[in-house]
Amino acid sequence: MSANKSYSLQSHDLASSIQQVQSQVSHCMKKATLFFGKHFDHPTSNFKQKGKAAGTAHLHKNELRFNYFMYQQDESLFIETVVPHEVAHIIVYQIYGNKVRPHGKEWQAVMKKIYHLEPNRTHNFDIPLPKQSYTYQCQCQQHVFTIRRHNNAQKGTQYICKLCRSSLSFLAQHS
Repeated sequence: MSANKSYSLQSHDLASSIQQVQSQVSHCMKKATLFFGKHFDHPTSNFKQKGKAAGTAHLHKNELRFNYFMYQQDESLFIETVVPHEVAHIIVYQIYGNKVRPHGKEWQAVMKKIYHLEPNRTHNFDIPLPKQSYTYQCQCQQHVFTIRRHNNAQKGTQYICKLCRSSLSFLAQHS
């Protein structure tokens, strides 16, 4: 998905937004503490996440990074789904360490039993367009490439449309 909407970043909105996220992180941590009867180290939270991910858990740093661009699209949905998703990674890491898969049965159990959520690995938020994008054409549609994919294509990598199975050809650059 690409973003056609523009989302503004204002400092007072950012401060109250991170406060709202941190409040949900605390709530999720308390639920895990009650469920397991064990204290967990509370992670730090910020809006440093960029790109396609709605959030990431940096396990060794005990840090949660969230995507402000996506948060702004639907604050309630983000708070209700993305925050528990990332907190569940922290909980699982603090219990099992690196011995389990990131979205394995342990993480799925935390999502279901503690947060009462489906353990979805993906989101449906719009993703911001890259600063530089490149349009490619197949027989059925246009495709937007990042600079990395474009450079690979220029070096000879052949990209094929998943729908029509035809090769993609470069059309234009956008800045």
